[in-house]
Amino acid sequence: MLDIAWGDIFLAALRVLIVGALFGAGLPALFAIGLRLQSAGAGEGAEKDAVGARRPALTAAAYVLFAIVVAAVVIGVLFITRHSLHHYFGIVLFGG
Repeated sequence: MLDIAWGDIFLAALRVLIVGALFGAGLPALFAIGLRLQSAGAGEGAEKDAVGARRPALTAAAYVLFAIVVAAVVIGVLFITRHSLHHYFGIVLFGG
């Protein structure tokens, strides 16, 4: 008879769900927040055609969020292609 570890299957599915939610919704949310911060940092208000004072701290925070999103995408692509990079170029990433 098959000995199925339902607890392990459930935990693995839960991990996939959490990581999928984090990257599937989290990164676009960070990008959207970065756009909002950049807009507010440029002095754009909620009112149409309203211009306020520039806030460099908000613009810097937006760039930090953009950098996090770009880094996550680059790391993800490198992780997916790590075997090809090792095979074709001899580059070892993420511990081989």
